[in-house]
Amino acid sequence: AIGNGLQTLKQLQKVDLNFRYTKVYDAGAVAIGNGLQALKQLQTIVLSFGCTHVGDGGAIAVSNALQHLKQLQKVDLDFYLTRVTDHGAFKIANALQQLEQLKKVGLVFGDTPVTGNAKKTIREALQKVLTDVEVSVDW
Repeated sequence: AIGNGLQTLKQLQKVDLNFRYTKVYDAGAVAIGNGLQALKQLQTIVLSFGCTHVGDGGAIAVSNALQHLKQLQKVDLDFYLTRVTDHGAFKIANALQQLEQLKKVGLVFGDTPVTGNAKKTIREALQKVLTDVEVSVDW
């Protein structure tokens, strides 16, 4: 329902959705990701899936949405205590690297299956590509 509703808000510039401690699974995150793709004017996105059942499927859906949102300047994503692995985390990092307007990035992957090496690689990759960007990574 939320994903479908987002698709109708095409002029929206900021989205802040908090699903922390809810029973959201990959299907819900996929619906949100699909809904976000229509928001071409979006400049700020804050998504919290912390303490949910979201895994790589949800993370990949979010990364796919990010690739369509070329006006994004601020991205804050919380996947704390989820089922996201290195695969999903790398997909998000790759999508973020494509956003030329990006000024600020916040990522949270604490207490997930994402490995320490992946976290370090993602942080370094984002800092190299996004030179004028504030990168905040909470593991």
